[in-house]
Amino acid sequence: MQSAQPLVVNIVTWNSARYLPNLFASLDAQQDAAFTVTAVDNASTDGTLDWLMEHRPDVALLRNFRNQGFARAHNQAIALALSRWDTADLSQRYVMVANPDLEFAPDALHTLVAFMDAHPDVSACGPKLLRATVVGESEDGGRTVERTRIIDAMGIAVTKARRFVDRGAGEEDTGQYDADTRVFGLSGACMLLRASALVALRVGEEIFDEDFFAYQEDTDLAWRMRLFGMESQVVPQAVAWHHRRIPTQLRGGWIGAWVRRMRKPAMINFLSSRNHGWMVLKNDQGSNLLWHLPWWLPYEALKSIAAIFSPSQMRGQLASVWGVGSIWRKRRIIQKRALATPPAMRAWFR
Repeated sequence: MQSAQPLVVNIVTWNSARYLPNLFASLDAQQDAAFTVTAVDNASTDGTLDWLMEHRPDVALLRNFRNQGFARAHNQAIALALSRWDTADLSQRYVMVANPDLEFAPDALHTLVAFMDAHPDVSACGPKLLRATVVGESEDGGRTVERTRIIDAMGIAVTKARRFVDRGAGEEDTGQYDADTRVFGLSGACMLLRASALVALRVGEEIFDEDFFAYQEDTDLAWRMRLFGMESQVVPQAVAWHHRRIPTQLRGGWIGAWVRRMRKPAMINFLSSRNHGWMVLKNDQGSNLLWHLPWWLPYEALKSIAAIFSPSQMRGQLASVWGVGSIWRKRRIIQKRALATPPAMRAWFR
């Protein structure tokens, strides 16, 4: 295993073999960036492990014998990174949480690290995420990818109804968000976190909430970071492309959100519905929820109506209630440590 560089790129794989050649080709092309890569595989059955062992023996590889989910696997990778740095100054060490279905511009990692070095008050940053589209596949499994100018995410935005959306998703990038870099949080598809902030964010031994398994753990972490007084920014000069399979966007309002929810696969619908309830319970401040009742209650009522027609969503809402005990214990820890006042938090809800 290589000694850990100031940046560790953590990748969680689950049947991700088709994305890995393009991802690692873009990592190999990085300019002026000192980094190591850790991959955590969640019991893939598509040859992901074979590809990594054959083509990337330089990667620190952790193998889970069952699918542990996004949250647990990334917590494993983060714990490994922190242990490898040992006594280093963690304010100058960084962890990148990265999806396997990413491709990076050649200067992306250098630009992100340079930004964090120059802004010690920022705890996390992320690139301008654009969408990548597969336009052709060869018989040997090669993929031709179009790197588009369509925005995948310029950070996470939150509405008064507690809808969390990828800012700018689906819009053509014309630089319209480049001057507005402060964001509520960052997409879990790609974010760079200061290691010292990761230590401060722990609730017990968790950074990402492992009860969530997958989906909305990035927004949950973003909310906690804001509560703890931590700053997140997008760095538009750094660019990456994401093979988004289930895009989110602001268009269509509540009805559009309902339609998109109904089209999601059942498991994703279940996890998103369950985890959303847990996230609000853990992180919301009571006075802010009361302040925003005229927006929050109608949206929740619409979700309840939608659940009548979606068994997976109904199961998610019931599971959210069932898990209140564990989530409430975490809420008590988080709210006790919160530094941001309700008015300061309320400014982020649009």
